[in-house]
Amino acid sequence: MGPQVPAVSEMRLKEGEGDLKRVRYAFGEREVAGQGWGWGGGFSWVGLKRYSHPSKTGPYSPSGSRHASGEGVVAGLDRPNNGVLRTPIPPPVVIPPLTPQQLNNAASLALDRIRQLEQFVSALFANNVVVQSGSPAAWHQEFFQSTNATLEQGALAQKNVEASLSLLNQFNLTADQGTFALPTFSILNTVIADTCPPSANCQPTRYRSADGSCNNLLHDRWGKTGSALQRILPPKYGDGVNTPRSTANNGELLPSARVVSVQFTTDADVPHENYTLLLMQWGQFLDHDLTHTPISRGQSGSGLSCCRNGDVVSQELRHPDCFPIILPNDDHIFAKLGEHCMEFVRSLPAPRPECNFGPREQMNQVSGYLDGSNIYGSTRGGQTEIREFTGGRLKVQNVRGKSLLPQNEDECVDDTQTFACFKAGDSRVNEQVDLAVMHTLWMREHNRVAAQLATLHPNWEDETLFQEARRIVVGEIQHITYNEFLPLILGRDYMDRFDLTPKESGYSRLYDDTLNAGITNVFSTAAFRFGHTLVQGHIKAFSRFGSVRDSVMMHKSHFSPFALYKEGAFDDYLRGLSTQTCQRFDRFFSNELTDHLFQGDLDFGLDLVALNIQRARDHGLPPYNDWREVCGLPRASSWDSLLDVMDPKSLDSLKSLYGSVDEIDLFVAAVAEKPLEGALLGQTFVCLVGDQFSRLRRGDRFFYEESDQQSSFTPAQLEQLRKSSLARVMCDNSDDIVVMQPLAFFQASYV
Repeated sequence: MGPQVPAVSEMRLKEGEGDLKRVRYAFGEREVAGQGWGWGGGFSWVGLKRYSHPSKTGPYSPSGSRHASGEGVVAGLDRPNNGVLRTPIPPPVVIPPLTPQQLNNAASLALDRIRQLEQFVSALFANNVVVQSGSPAAWHQEFFQSTNATLEQGALAQKNVEASLSLLNQFNLTADQGTFALPTFSILNTVIADTCPPSANCQPTRYRSADGSCNNLLHDRWGKTGSALQRILPPKYGDGVNTPRSTANNGELLPSARVVSVQFTTDADVPHENYTLLLMQWGQFLDHDLTHTPISRGQSGSGLSCCRNGDVVSQELRHPDCFPIILPNDDHIFAKLGEHCMEFVRSLPAPRPECNFGPREQMNQVSGYLDGSNIYGSTRGGQTEIREFTGGRLKVQNVRGKSLLPQNEDECVDDTQTFACFKAGDSRVNEQVDLAVMHTLWMREHNRVAAQLATLHPNWEDETLFQEARRIVVGEIQHITYNEFLPLILGRDYMDRFDLTPKESGYSRLYDDTLNAGITNVFSTAAFRFGHTLVQGHIKAFSRFGSVRDSVMMHKSHFSPFALYKEGAFDDYLRGLSTQTCQRFDRFFSNELTDHLFQGDLDFGLDLVALNIQRARDHGLPPYNDWREVCGLPRASSWDSLLDVMDPKSLDSLKSLYGSVDEIDLFVAAVAEKPLEGALLGQTFVCLVGDQFSRLRRGDRFFYEESDQQSSFTPAQLEQLRKSSLARVMCDNSDDIVVMQPLAFFQASYV
């Protein structure tokens, strides 16, 4: 069957030059008059007044549960009206009577331990115990690039981890005391006081900082680049402080992450009947705006190796942050290759924000706001690297008269040494070609807006043009996310219940300076990874006539975005994203991700599902049942009590893997849940993803609908922003696309 060409519902956006555009929907034709941006006119959009979900589901019913069809109540309704989850009260623990001298002694011992670790790491480097160049693990670690500043912060944080472990071991503290009692003691009067993050004196400004600092004027580090991921639930480390969650309550080892992945997931092709691949791609693009957790490194930033000759590296050569995934002897891919070990390195620790002892935290090395940091960079230096400093524009390379992202020859080049990878505000831009397409799209949109502003305001300097264009583009991204994307992910019921739906007019006035908008650990490490189940194994590009112009297997596209140098390729891949379907949200994953991730030209790759499971254990994320409880859902008391949210086959598979319903890894169980009525996700992920976007909405002083701030848009400007849509942005910045469905996340035949 041939590709589906948009025909039933079209948005003709490039016919004519006037402000009057014609939009043709399946139910008829109407005219939309473009209006000026509010600084003098000439900045026109055709877009959606407000996203309207075409689903014919009924209203939310708080008293009923329609389990048979995967429908049910909106999760977490016992939370406050702002949609943010309440952190439970910590359990009672005995606070050990530690003296200031004992605390300082532990800190001193930590410094000794750090010096020993540095010598050990140097020895590993000298003995070439580093990840093999060109291997899947090397590419995976390349995906988690870290700046020198990030590594320095991680080194400071490691002092705190070692000091807390010293106290834990010296005074025989329980795991609960490590988690809940140690944070009652400050590090400020110890020799590791320098690890406490410094504070800044914030002043209100019109423009965002590059790194998210001083977004909240009272808490300058909230959401800042390099800050710790937030915890909704406390970590469940094996020792209460540092050891990954690797054992069940009865002391038995949890099943290997690879075993869980192989037995629980399959490579079934179950395309979504309504949504395009663009839904998945927008999710990844947002993810790279919001979160990037660095991993531990060796000397000079080298990649750590935890596997050698198919087995785990011997203890005397194993870095303490090695946490390799053990492969089963009968693995359908790795057994015949003699591989029994999959590389995995723990996430870099983050400085504890309260300057106290306590459990290991993980870092977010990008700004934790929905602020386009993947376009503009998350540090002042990173932002400088991608700016042209002329006309407010971002850097580009000109290829046959078309703007592509600038080259980054240091990262990768093609086999002929002709074409280089791309450089953007986020280092992961080259991970796969469709991601590079999205980065190119928004680079072009920024430069288009900057050019419009320069025409309207010829006296504006480069800095003003850049910051005003950035301000508008971020507003567009926020509007598209809350108006088009989230209603599909969370459902209209949830959006309306917690006031996440954009207003039709006026300001929202929801900003809360007591709310930390920073990214939560569970969102970054589990919940927002739901998009992995939507991924297609093949990436396709379509011509304007609907024929397949290019098709590439996902693993062949990793760090190989060179197809974009072909003439017309940018448009072809945009059409592919808006034509090709995504997969359904379920426990089925493409084997391009589970067997061939970052494989390149080798015989095997990595397993993304196994990596997700292992990463959550690394971070000490509590198991599935704990998250149900914090979301206001009934805690599963038995396997059968989950039959209302999962199908029997999924449940049988979980029972064969885990010894108890209290041990299930969150990611595994949550992707098996039946979607809520009107939503893409099941109830647990709706709860956790919704919590984060409530934080991002209410805790961002610069959010586009907010009033009474120096950064606030005028009512006329806000009216124009509300006309923006992803389809509009794609048409404005494509080279020769003339037809696009108005709701780009929907297949054209469905709108």
